[in-house]
Amino acid sequence: MSWISRQFPTRVIVLMPVAIAINIVLGYTVQTVLKLPIYLDSIGTILVGVLAGPLAGLATGALSNIIWQYAPGIGGGTIGPFAITAAVIGLLAGLWGYLGVYRSRPAAGSRLYLSALIGVLIILFLASRIYDNPAYTDPNVGGYPAWVFTAVIGIAIVASVGVGGFILLRRDSAGAWVAVAGALTGIVAAVVSAPISAIAFGGVTGSGTDLIVAALRQGGADVFNASLGQGLFSDPIDKTITSFVVFIVLMSLSPRVIARFPLGERTVGDRAESLA
Repeated sequence: MSWISRQFPTRVIVLMPVAIAINIVLGYTVQTVLKLPIYLDSIGTILVGVLAGPLAGLATGALSNIIWQYAPGIGGGTIGPFAITAAVIGLLAGLWGYLGVYRSRPAAGSRLYLSALIGVLIILFLASRIYDNPAYTDPNVGGYPAWVFTAVIGIAIVASVGVGGFILLRRDSAGAWVAVAGALTGIVAAVVSAPISAIAFGGVTGSGTDLIVAALRQGGADVFNASLGQGLFSDPIDKTITSFVVFIVLMSLSPRVIARFPLGERTVGDRAESLA
């Protein structure tokens, strides 16, 4: 019980509503208003998980989706059942927090350039799948809507430049670890989400990712494989971007503020000397 209670001190309980609001506002804007093929509804969840632990992350993720489902004006739709996925994302964020993945790792020389290269290659690899899959690119198989294709390329370029540039400018190799953690989180999220999407909604959730499902369905995939294929494309890219946003937020905060959270010292890392 003490392990549980340590994850929910007053400062974490205060942070959770803010994190939930961030999840809902960004998620609703990206998925429902802009209908982009990503989500951006896990920034608050990952932030809480990294700072407080897996149970706090789980609670933040699950509550975000449940509250969003019943929120006046923007509620309803299909978001509620994906509280399971959001909870898993929070659990993984807590694991990354325990492992110190988001800890600053100052680097120079070949180690720094290698870290930047790893971060960029992860993003480009995740995006490159659209070039190799005829369900996305071959109009005879099903084709991929041109505007989404362009948006994905744009997202991949911006994310690659952002990740590589951030690592080099801050001289911090932690960015490569954050990119790996984000990609792994996205893969797990896709696997968890696929049966929910396929069984509960027939693969149609009302977001921008429906276009990807439709393309895969036209290409001959059944509803489960189309949902899984969409998830394995959208989720790793989305969670990598989201994880990097959280990393930037953490690096911009005072080490003293971060250290007050249950896993704060694991995140402060080499910035601990500024606490003296």
